[in-house]
Parts: sequence; structure tokens; C-alpha cells
Amino acid sequence: MRRNVPGRRRLSQGRGERGVSATAGESPQPLALATLLPQGRFFVADDILATGVHDVADACSPGDVFVARATAEGDGHDDVKRALARGVAGIVAERMLPTRGVPLCVVPDATWSLARLHQAFAGEPSRQMRVIAIAGTSGKTTTAWLTAAVLAEAGQRVGVLSDLGCLGPDDDRAEPARYDHPRLLAGRLARLASAGCSHAVVEVSSSMLAAHALAGVECDTVVVTNLATAHLDAHGTRSAYQALTARSVAALRRDGVLVCGARAAGLARLERSLTAGGRCLTAGLADDCDLRATAVEGGLFGRTVLMNCGGQMVAMACDTPVVSFVRNSLLAAAVGDRYGISLDIAVRGIESAGSVPGRVERIDRGQEPSLFIDSPTSGHALASTLSSLRRLTPGRLVVIAEEPLVEQIGGEAFGPLVARHCDGCVVAPTTVLAEDPGEADIAAYARIDRLLESLGPDDCGLVLGGLSSNSPSPDAPTGRFPLAMLVNAWLQIAQAPDAGIRHAA
Repeated sequence: MRRNVPGRRRLSQGRGERGVSATAGESPQPLALATLLPQGRFFVADDILATGVHDVADACSPGDVFVARATAEGDGHDDVKRALARGVAGIVAERMLPTRGVPLCVVPDATWSLARLHQAFAGEPSRQMRVIAIAGTSGKTTTAWLTAAVLAEAGQRVGVLSDLGCLGPDDDRAEPARYDHPRLLAGRLARLASAGCSHAVVEVSSSMLAAHALAGVECDTVVVTNLATAHLDAHGTRSAYQALTARSVAALRRDGVLVCGARAAGLARLERSLTAGGRCLTAGLADDCDLRATAVEGGLFGRTVLMNCGGQMVAMACDTPVVSFVRNSLLAAAVGDRYGISLDIAVRGIESAGSVPGRVERIDRGQEPSLFIDSPTSGHALASTLSSLRRLTPGRLVVIAEEPLVEQIGGEAFGPLVARHCDGCVVAPTTVLAEDPGEADIAAYARIDRLLESLGPDDCGLVLGGLSSNSPSPDAPTGRFPLAMLVNAWLQIAQAPDAGIRHAA
């Protein structure tokens, strides 16, 4: 049976627990914190025995441990009195505090400690399956789903956590899910482990790494897609951002494998983070990569490349035409090679997966111009996509973008970025599909209408939109994107026998 990405077919077959919980289960037996927090200094007692962990004082129950940490919402050290009033068994903090005789553990980093404890109270789920963490500046979501497709094609029971949601080995489609808090991540991993997953593919953002999300997670493989500069508004300098990425490598088991698409300069820094027993596989378009690809033919209709790994060469055809998809496919195939999966099986899995929803996904309603939907998370990701499409487009390249995504990409930087590659751009407000549209909404729709009407057979359009807050339609992946819904409806009307009714609509 062919395995596919969410909204198509299951990643693997078999019976097991369906769905994924949003919170970690608590251990029925108390856990000793001294072994879990080796750098901690204990006061009042030599250890703390606890049955649960929280970083919100009002959520604590008798027997829990309260972790006091500073966040954007406030300093948890100020809430210790409230936690003590709720009968906690101990306090974990970064400085000495009065605890009324309750045991105190002072640690160097409370955020790291919180993540480590959540994994322990969830039953150490990463030790029950092979966890594959996907980090990097861009391409994480696509690489995660293609990696899952490769493993599923080889008969493994695979779970996925990504921006597209959570998918267990027996689920039909991804369930929208948050896992950015250590409690949520631990709970999701625990449910995937209880569902009998042999492998769990986890997309890890830079903000998650900043919060030490992988503390206590034993990664069997770490994939770093690239090391381009991004998210400096949140992380400061380029060096600080790259140091966060190196944290993912530090989560590898002693015999773990780093799969990397970074250039040589960045790769050297990552390799220094490897333990003595770790090793590195490289995947990319350069001739010196362990797994590489050469182009055979390509256009807006798709690409055909020749993959090469250890002397084995296999042709791969992909519907998504951009170069970044090829790079992400190489990374997924390299993960397969790490687990002894032959290149032909890996390619079969990638081809069966097709495009990843919302990641340069083709919108095809029989129209002549090529249209794609994309949801980039950084200017680097958007620039890569536009650069590829520009080289492949013989005619005009245009962009239709949702206003919130423009702000997310960089606000004022969005215009110059798009202007370098495109011949036209329309930015639409989120209310463009409102039941009672205002003048600005009507004007935006009119601009979109004129732009789409002007496209010819050699032209290409890229629709940039974020995920809808509503439940996605299982039959139409583009239904996740409000702006894509508008373009899709426009195309359906335009292809109708009497296309003139479109203007009336």
C-alpha cells in the first residue's frame, strides 16, 4: 500500500492507540529529582520526591514540584509562595528562596530543568522509539513529512509532530496540535510511544530550542536542513541563532547520526557538537555530499533528478518544482540510508507522498498558468522559493499574499524581497472573504481578480497564506488557507462554461 502525507493515506498500517494527547501523563510513583537534575544543589533535604511537575503555581497539587522560571509572562520566582500554599513537595529555582521548610533545588537553568522533568514524568518516551529531530532555518516541515514517508514505505510505524499537526501511525490525517511547551511535547511523544511507533519525526523550531525543548529527549537522528540567517529579531545575533541549532545536535544519543544539508563552514561547527560515537551524513546538490542529486529535466510541471548514494543511482520525479524540495528529499533519503533503507525504496516513498500541504503545493483546477500555495516561515524560505520559480517561469511571476504573513516574513522587507523576483504582487487583508466586506476588501478582491485574469500559459502565481483557524477540509488541503480558498473558487468559476458570471460574483 502506498503511504502518503496527511489528508491522503496513512503513513503505516497496524492496530494501536489513535490520537495524541495534548498533555503529559503524570507518573503514578514519585520520582527522585537528584538523578534527573545532576547539576542541582539541594537544600533542606538530599532529594525531592515528586509525582508531577508544573511551572504555573496555580496548577500545582500536593506532591508536585514547582519549577520557578522567568518567562515573557513574568518571573516564576515571585509565585513560590502560592505554590507552597498548594502543598508542593519541592521547589526548583535558579536562586535561593525561603521555602518554609519545603525542599529546594537550585539549578543553573530552570527552563532546561522543566523540560527534563516533563520527559521523566511522561515515562521517558524517547527511549521507547527512535526520535528524529528536524531543525534548521527552512524546509523543516517538508523534510519531516518526506522523512516519515520514507520510513513508512519501508514498513516502519511512524509518528509525526510538525507545524501541520500530529499524526500517529494509525491516523488518517494530521490533527492540529500544539507542542511548543515542554509539557505538550512530552505528552505528544508519550502518546506516539504508546501507539507503538518505531520512529517519531519531530519538527523543532528555533524558539523550541531556545526553550530547551529537547532536554531529556534522546534523539537517534538529528537533521539540520540549513544554517541560513533568520529570526534574528527573536534570537539576537547570527552566532546566537546558530548556537541554538547546535543544541539539537547535543540531544543526540552517543551513537546518533547527524544528517546535514549545511555548507562546510556551518557543518564544522555542528560536528564539534557530536559525541565521540556520533557520525555525520551530508545530503545536498554538491558533488562531495554523501547523498546527492543531479538534474535531468525540470519546469513548472515538476522536476526529475537522479539521486546518487554509495554508487546506487535512482531517478526521482517530483511534482513540486522548486530546488528546496529536492534538497529536502535528499535529507529524507539520507535518513532512510541511516536506517538501512535502500535508495529505491526511499524514492518510492517520496514520490508517493507527493507535495506537502501548504509547502509549494500546486493548485490545479485545469487552468493554463501554474499556481502554487506556500506558507513560508521566514524571508529565507520565501526567497528560496521565489528564486526557483523565477528560473522556471518563462513568463510573468506574480504573488498574492495575506497581510499577516507579510508582517510575519518581515513587514517592510517583504516588498524589496518580492520585487527582486516578481512582476506583480497583491497583498490582501484577512477580511477579504468576510461576509460583509468593506471597501478595502472589495478593492483587494478586484486587484486579485485583475491579476489572475491577466495570467497566461507561461505565467506563474504564488499564493502566500497562513493556516486557517478552522478545521481543514479533508478533501481539499488548500482549504486550510483562506486566501487559497478564494483563488480556488475564482478558478472554478473561471473554468465554468459561462466564465462571465465570475465578474458578477
